Amino acid sequence: MGNGEKIPLIKKEKKRSRKSRKYYEELEELERGYAEDEATIAGQLVEEDETASDNVLSKIVFAANIILLIAKMAATYFTSGTSLSIISTLLDSVVDITSSIGIWYASHAIIHADKFLYPRGRENLELIAFIFIGVIMGMANLYIMLQSVNRILTLEVVPDITMTALAILLGTIVVKGGLLIACLRLKTPASRVLAIDQRNDVLTNIVGMGGAILSKYWTAYADPVAACLIAGYIVYSWAGVVVEQLPILSGKQCTKNEYSRIARVLITHGERVKMVETLLVYHTGLKVRVEAHVVLDPDTPSKIVHNEVEEPLKRKLEMLPFVERAFVHPDYECDGYEK
Repeated sequence: MGNGEKIPLIKKEKKRSRKSRKYYEELEELERGYAEDEATIAGQLVEEDETASDNVLSKIVFAANIILLIAKMAATYFTSGTSLSIISTLLDSVVDITSSIGIWYASHAIIHADKFLYPRGRENLELIAFIFIGVIMGMANLYIMLQSVNRILTLEVVPDITMTALAILLGTIVVKGGLLIACLRLKTPASRVLAIDQRNDVLTNIVGMGGAILSKYWTAYADPVAACLIAGYIVYSWAGVVVEQLPILSGKQCTKNEYSRIARVLITHGERVKMVETLLVYHTGLKVRVEAHVVLDPDTPSKIVHNEVEEPLKRKLEMLPFVERAFVHPDYECDGYEK
């Protein structure tokens, strides 16, 4: 045995393990998706009893946001509207409530859509609501940023910070912190989304309170700087939301995980499907649309093609939670599928 020959091998093995970790995590997620799809298609998928808890928690969060919005309006009044950092936290609360109402209205309109006026529903309303709210809130916070920069340059108004206003901000941090802990303990997908929102609110209110305290006891410049940071963060967050939604509205391709799950449904349908010539999966909204071209035996009767391949495959694909609509085109040869 050589003295140093094993060392490079050990290092390479560790390096390979680090690089492959993500691969195996994605593979496990894909296998869970396969199992979920099989259970869904077989009608055996039993959803966990999480909806009721999520519903209660979301209502509590919304009620808390309403109360905190009123409290921050009071804090703005107590400071005579001179504190931009407090105004920016107020605007943050407006963002929370407006987005909640916008999403609720979009969901309500989707569920109660007139099938004659909208034959395929109004699934894209939720995306449009996200983009609309993002643009409006982005413009409002850009205005706060401009006001903050102007205040920093001129310091025309010195913020009048009162102890009552600081107490309201402190109470907001405590309430949001408690909601954050509650969301983290529930450990459901919906509660995780709510937890991110609560965490962001805690951070923005800490910055706002810090700016208000520093402007009261140290320098008046701290208030507009804090306001600029909060408004900038909100603009950045909503810009990310808008940028993320635009490709989806433009027909972006689905994820590799979703593509693989759809392909597996097609391939494992039965012996009559000889091959899958073309598979297009793209977004037309939050969910995806599937266009599949499958090749069958040339001697397959049209009745069997319809009853055992085309319609069953269409139903299977549309049962997947991320599929809006599926089109299955059976053929007897690979003749090229026009996109």
